[in-house]
Amino acid sequence: MKFTKIAAVAAVALAGSLGTANAAPLSGLAKEPAAEAGIVEVHRRHQSCRLGMAGWHLTPRRGVRIACRPHGPRGAGWIWRSEGKRHGWYSSRNKRWH
Repeated sequence: MKFTKIAAVAAVALAGSLGTANAAPLSGLAKEPAAEAGIVEVHRRHQSCRLGMAGWHLTPRRGVRIACRPHGPRGAGWIWRSEGKRHGWYSSRNKRWH
């Protein structure tokens, strides 16, 4: 009798969890304009400094790549630092990255 009740509860719990499985995010994909067309933007021209595969840079026109740094945080003690794959503003006073 106990085994029958346990099996029934387990079957209901399993059926309930299988019904909620979803591969897409709960918010859906309609908010992203590129998701509708199935296009993912890889790279384009941009006037602001951005982090890319080859580091921080800006691309004002086709074929031109200019190395740059993003604007630093306010306050004294921030330095531009590179440690392996990590690049960014570092506070030597507070021992933290921005």
